[in-house]
Amino acid sequence: MVGKIVLVLLVGLMGITYKTITPPPPKICGSPSGPPVTGPRVRLKDDRLLAYFEKGDARAKATYKIVMAHGFHCSRYDSLLASQEFLEEHGVYILSYDRAGYGESDPNPKRSVKSEAFDVENLADALQLGPKFYVMGFSMGGHTVWSCLKYIPHRLAGAALIAPVVNYWWPSFPPSLSQEAFKWQLVQDQWAVRVFHYAPRLTYWWITQKWFPGSSVSASDNKIFNPWDTKLIPNITEFRKHFEHQARQQGIYESLVRDANVGFGSWDYDPMELHNPFPNGEGSVHLWHGDDDLIVPVMLQRYIPTKLPWIKYHEGPPITGPRIKLNDGRFLAYFEKGVPREKAHYKVVMVHGFDGSRCDSVLASQVLPEFLEEHGVYIVSYDRAGYGESDPNPKRSVKSEAFDVENLADALQLGPKFYVMGFSMGGYTVWSCLKYIPHRLAGAALIAPVINYWWPGFPSNLLKEGYNWQLVQDQWALRIFHYLPCLTYWWNTQTWFPGCSVPLADPRIFNPWDTQMLPNISTMRKPYMGQARQQGIYNSIVRDLVVGFGTWDFDPMDLENPFSDGNGSVHLWHGDDDRIVPHMLQRYIATKLPWVHYHGLQGVGHMLIYSDYMSEMIIRALLHGANNSN
Repeated sequence: MVGKIVLVLLVGLMGITYKTITPPPPKICGSPSGPPVTGPRVRLKDDRLLAYFEKGDARAKATYKIVMAHGFHCSRYDSLLASQEFLEEHGVYILSYDRAGYGESDPNPKRSVKSEAFDVENLADALQLGPKFYVMGFSMGGHTVWSCLKYIPHRLAGAALIAPVVNYWWPSFPPSLSQEAFKWQLVQDQWAVRVFHYAPRLTYWWITQKWFPGSSVSASDNKIFNPWDTKLIPNITEFRKHFEHQARQQGIYESLVRDANVGFGSWDYDPMELHNPFPNGEGSVHLWHGDDDLIVPVMLQRYIPTKLPWIKYHEGPPITGPRIKLNDGRFLAYFEKGVPREKAHYKVVMVHGFDGSRCDSVLASQVLPEFLEEHGVYIVSYDRAGYGESDPNPKRSVKSEAFDVENLADALQLGPKFYVMGFSMGGYTVWSCLKYIPHRLAGAALIAPVINYWWPGFPSNLLKEGYNWQLVQDQWALRIFHYLPCLTYWWNTQTWFPGCSVPLADPRIFNPWDTQMLPNISTMRKPYMGQARQQGIYNSIVRDLVVGFGTWDFDPMDLENPFSDGNGSVHLWHGDDDRIVPHMLQRYIATKLPWVHYHGLQGVGHMLIYSDYMSEMIIRALLHGANNSN
């Protein structure tokens, strides 16, 4: 009797289990019980129908034709948000489509990584895109791009992977790195990905069950969004509200479940063993990823280009302003203000300070437009390497700073000569220009420039006085930056000891004059405050400190007057109550370099550049000349 009861219970349990893990039949679009078909579709070679959406320039006359693969829990309407005007201006046609089982595209019971590529090829041929086209994939759509690079590389004009999901079981990942990235995920996602890979039959149950925390991505858990994402979510929600329901309207099994099982399943090839599809440079492959992506670990994306050097890797936040390409292939972001470049009498390159960005072109911001217009002044400020939206420079040095300025000036056609101005940490860029490109300068201004305590030209007693004048915590910080540069990142992130006062904005480094200015400075910088370090503190402030306080290959006090003929001037402005940079060392520089016009400002602190009247005074002196004022 007991045996029969146990048997009945086991059969019942098996029945419940089978029902739990078995998805309901799909609701096929266009069928009597399914959602309606609302857009155009093409018939594939296997007789399935694929829904698509077109945007941009007319297909027949477009110069560039792009097939866009959407991400997880998305549809064909989740296309690139480039404006219609931009697309038409550049002759770009974008074709996005519902991947199999999503939106209004028929499910594919035989869906695989390989089938993704042939869906793209079938679609492109049905719409007569020609022998070659571009392909782009976002997030889970990344495996469609990898599939195209493997199975139809001869059809591609170029490819872009945008925050692509990675498969932790690709063989080329070092086990230690793969394990590190795997454990970096939320615990609930670690379990979810294990299910998708090792027990795909349970994926439907795992996504729908309520007993354990499920996949955070499927649930749109707020923990997977970083602050930058969080700011965008209201706009994304508003944009998607009219079509969001379409993504899984045929059932989650045919959309989300098959997608997860294919993406995290066992692939029949390793993407890191692919060959360059454009060996002659006739096309390119790009991989874009955010360094604070909380869904896909950035450490795995960084590894991929080391195995596939033909992939152009782009990491970090989006580009919001114009950039120029330097001679070494890096990009430099810039900001222009004043009269139009082509009609300006005076062209000035402005260099921001520590923890700043191109938007900190405070001279341009503080000076009235009428003043710039009256004097015919054009100002271009730029993000120094690794700051804001400028690419990091792994070989950054004092010398490279000057050539970045020269490259920028030439790219913008500023002419054979231009002015350069640098504030605070941007001062060493000006010293670099005076050393390496003096023939390109019409004039130069150093505004509260940071000095290096290891310049040989300083007398030891004066140097000791200036060094000991600082806060003790800053004395230790400078020793780290100079003698142990490899520890600079740790020193600026550790909490065991008092850190450098400047990154911490310690109130003690501001004199009363600075303190009065701070509310206005905070208000002015609020819209772009986060931009300076957005690519990470290592490539921005850490490299800046290591270069600025490292060992230089020249001593500024050995420089010769670049304007011995009187056709230009060099100015140094400093507050005599600056509590960041000791004024006694600046005064000494002027005695060693009498051709530097020294302007000592009584009662003024470090933030003198944020004063509107001083900004005008600095520009007037640089452009029209002025005597020393002490």
